[in-house]
Amino acid sequence: MSNFFMKAASLGAASLALFMISGCHSPPSPQVSGAQFSASTQAFPVGIQPFDNYLKQVEGYLSKHRAFVSNNKEQEITMNMPFECGTQYRDTGILLVHGLGDSPYFFRDVANAVCSESIHVRTILLPGHGSKPGDMLNVSYQQWQAETNHHIKLFSEEVDNLYIGGFSTGANLTTIASFSMAEELDIKGLMHFSPAFKSRFFVSRLAPYIDSLFPWPNVEEEDNPSRYNSTAMPGFAAYQESVNVLQDLFSQSEVAKRTLNLPVLMVVAEKDSVVDTTKIAEQFRDNFTHPRKCLLWQGENVPEVPDNARIVQTMNLPEQRISAASHMSTLFSEHNTLYGTGSTFRICDNGQGSDAEARCKAGEEVWYGPWGFEPEIENNKLSSDKEERVYARLTYNPYFEKMVEQLLAFTGKTKVNAFCKTY
Repeated sequence: MSNFFMKAASLGAASLALFMISGCHSPPSPQVSGAQFSASTQAFPVGIQPFDNYLKQVEGYLSKHRAFVSNNKEQEITMNMPFECGTQYRDTGILLVHGLGDSPYFFRDVANAVCSESIHVRTILLPGHGSKPGDMLNVSYQQWQAETNHHIKLFSEEVDNLYIGGFSTGANLTTIASFSMAEELDIKGLMHFSPAFKSRFFVSRLAPYIDSLFPWPNVEEEDNPSRYNSTAMPGFAAYQESVNVLQDLFSQSEVAKRTLNLPVLMVVAEKDSVVDTTKIAEQFRDNFTHPRKCLLWQGENVPEVPDNARIVQTMNLPEQRISAASHMSTLFSEHNTLYGTGSTFRICDNGQGSDAEARCKAGEEVWYGPWGFEPEIENNKLSSDKEERVYARLTYNPYFEKMVEQLLAFTGKTKVNAFCKTY
């Protein structure tokens, strides 16, 4: 989830307005054509076991149906494939679920770091992903939740101490699963990166009702081998339904808020343009009641969370030309070959206007932040240097090693005993 959400919000509102004005006639959709935007005739493999068989079937599906964005087809399939590492370890396992439009590649850096510490990591590919944006036309929340639950149960039979979690929408799916499966499967804890418990945009609540009316709210050139730039409205609707289900689980009852007594580690970017980070911090504080919990807050304005349950990491890092963390930056190391500091790949479509975007694409020196980032106003005006800044998306985590230390401390796989403390 990235600039898609921002554009989907504005276009979704426009489509709804047009729908109402036109007397309930369906509004026109963008002219979308080509293999990228048509759904595959073959269904994505779901409910497959064992995991080795699942990998073979997914690889066959991607080989047949992926619309490639580069000449390196083998690399693209590898980047989008579910994977596991540390398979020789049974004591501790972590199952991770990616976000809307993304792929298991988002967990490569985290997996490589923790598998070297005697942990078995497994990732899955949600239906509709990894092949082409058109395959998102046929997805549903129920399908994603069922596949998530299937792999949680399957992995629980292979490791003694199971942790689950995810990025963005994947955090929603694994949290929902925890309400019904945590006690039965003895799940030890949740690990979440940029959890998407609630969108910043009111119009996102309408997505489940307008997905058939406006199937393509955002169509972009596909140039990223690890995720979609375009996402069909049914995918957005499936995300929003995961939000609705989770918020119902956390809602205020006649007696008290529903809570989840399960250890949790969350990494949240304060200036995340996609999700309501204030609400997420509140729900971390109020709805996750286990004493072993930690919020890694990447920002400047400290949330109202007890000191012993948070670590604050400033993202005002001018020496690295970083102004704020983004929704996606939490997961990647600066050494990542696609998203790290040594890569020439830039996400310049960052909500800053066509002129700034063109300057970014031309190779001008840029600053880094989330989609739509605007520098803070100082003394009722911007300083001249901030007015001149061109922004690209921040795509790596400058605190990646510190985050990994906390992940290992959370699972007990490190000698560091200062969990959720700076040291």
